[in-house]
Amino acid sequence: MRRDPEERTNRGFLGFDSSALLPQDRQDRDQLRYELDLNSWNLRIWAVAASGFLTDSYNLFATNVILATVSFVYFPNDKWCGLVINVFTLFGSVCGQLLFGYLADKFGRTRLYGIELVLVIVSTIGVATASTGYGGNMSFLALFTWWRFVMGVGIGAEYPLSAVITSEWSSTPSRATMISSVFLMQPVGQALAQLVGLWVLLGAHELHEMQCGLNSLHDEKCKVIIDRMWRIVIGSGAIPALLAIIFRFLLYDCGLYTLEVKDKPGNAFRDTQRVYGVPSALNGISMASFGDGGGGGGSVTMHHAPPQPSPVQFSFEDLTNYFIRDRNWLYLLGTTMTWFFLDISFFGFSLDNRGTLADLWATTRKPALGPDLVCWNSTLPGGAGSSLVRGWEYIPTWQTDATQPCNTIYETLIEQSKQYLLTVSIASIAGSGCFIFAANRIRRRQWLTTSFLILAVLFLITGGVYYAVAHRRGAPATVVLVAICHFVFNFGANTLTFMIPAEIFPTCYRCTCHGISAAAGKMGSIVAVLIVYGINTRYKSENRQGLIFMLFATFMLLGAVYAWAYLPDVQRLVASNFDGYGEGTDRRRQRLETMNLEELGEGREKARREGQLVTVVDKSAELRRRWQGWRQRMKQSPSAFSNTS
Repeated sequence: MRRDPEERTNRGFLGFDSSALLPQDRQDRDQLRYELDLNSWNLRIWAVAASGFLTDSYNLFATNVILATVSFVYFPNDKWCGLVINVFTLFGSVCGQLLFGYLADKFGRTRLYGIELVLVIVSTIGVATASTGYGGNMSFLALFTWWRFVMGVGIGAEYPLSAVITSEWSSTPSRATMISSVFLMQPVGQALAQLVGLWVLLGAHELHEMQCGLNSLHDEKCKVIIDRMWRIVIGSGAIPALLAIIFRFLLYDCGLYTLEVKDKPGNAFRDTQRVYGVPSALNGISMASFGDGGGGGGSVTMHHAPPQPSPVQFSFEDLTNYFIRDRNWLYLLGTTMTWFFLDISFFGFSLDNRGTLADLWATTRKPALGPDLVCWNSTLPGGAGSSLVRGWEYIPTWQTDATQPCNTIYETLIEQSKQYLLTVSIASIAGSGCFIFAANRIRRRQWLTTSFLILAVLFLITGGVYYAVAHRRGAPATVVLVAICHFVFNFGANTLTFMIPAEIFPTCYRCTCHGISAAAGKMGSIVAVLIVYGINTRYKSENRQGLIFMLFATFMLLGAVYAWAYLPDVQRLVASNFDGYGEGTDRRRQRLETMNLEELGEGREKARREGQLVTVVDKSAELRRRWQGWRQRMKQSPSAFSNTS
């Protein structure tokens, strides 16, 4: 199937082979890259992308805040309900990432940008207003889960759209800091959800006075207050989305997409200059000079060379050539598997981890349910015989700290927020912030591999320490190690798995490939939720959390293998001259240079021509060659020494 000449998209223009570019195409692409690279970090683009990513992070991780309160009111004795809600939310994210990633490449970034926020806003309202209906004729769990699934679709759509739009609008030197600054909103959104929940909770201090959760004397009033609390927390997630959506509908498609996929250079230059302004080299030339790509928009028209037919985007021929013939599926394998293994561990500690954190912080063992508990009998005036604790066969699901069964729901929620903020949020924000400053100073692909290995070691150490100090006075040592793990997550692998898929694929398939990679990550998070739930319900040992640490270390090692073997470099070392010790002293050193998107989009063959090896076989062969060379030099060194003597 071939595209009509007037609608053609040159194969090289899509980013696969720069040598195939027509002279005018190459000139247009070089000129657009020049205009983009004249600029630095852009507040407008960052604000548009970051606001939506903040909204999605808030709504996704609000689960950690609201599940205890929802279970208190609606299913206090059913642990599986929280699992169902989380799995369907994550599955919705998978659907959103795959669907919107494809549609954004097919129809344009801005055609979709904003729709996902509409989904989030509508589903937020749906979740916040979910009820059992009149007389209980509706299933609250089914309705709640359905709206969380729809919310998951909107959350998932945000990943490829925000990452790719930020990547394509950024200049080459600022691309890493721009994308990582957007990703910073994930830990900020996590913390914001906790802070909003804490703020709402502090306004309901009467929950503690009424001993809500421990006594039935004010049970109905407690449920009314708590039911209102979680609805406020989840409903607040629509506020930043409403603000962000206004700006999103005013954003233009990036010039790269308009030029390379739509083949409208006039529109590409015009929209770029609307965002960044006219560069100094073009001062004095009217924007109308660029026209609309059709030749009738101004005094000067960009003339193209005679059109040549080329494969159509998403045609069987084009997909086969790019992914199969040129073996760029290896890049996709690298991005999907690294994100998959990363999210198994990351979401295993970051989503619905209320019980996990409480277990890590516990300095005593779980007491037996019996008359020795101080809450066994009610202490409320007129509350004789109203103690709920006397009827417990096991700790209810809202009470996540089994070592403190006499905590009211108020105390439990306070402890959850404190533990999450101190263990997860502060460390994660610090890690993301440090990465922003280090992004252009480290070799990002190599650092991804290294951070996976560091996390594997950290998990093994944390697991060993946990077994030694769990439920004892030394338990804070494990808490510190887990905080360090979250710092390394965001300083390395968590940020990089989001960033690299937005860089290494061609413009015509960049959103699709990022969506597939992100969906693989969310499948990993589903696996994580199921693993943690299975271990916590089937494995009765009090030290079972140590097993989870050890298991997650294995996944980190697998992530390191895929990062090492299947991902290309996004930077290169280039020589630079500088006067290091005064005038006339010329010293040569190497510096890291970020490759532009057009170079990276040309795929694996170009990387191979530059000396990069992408497969386990090639990398292993290179290691063997180096090993043999080292052994050969070691054998020759004694004789060389004796000859010198």
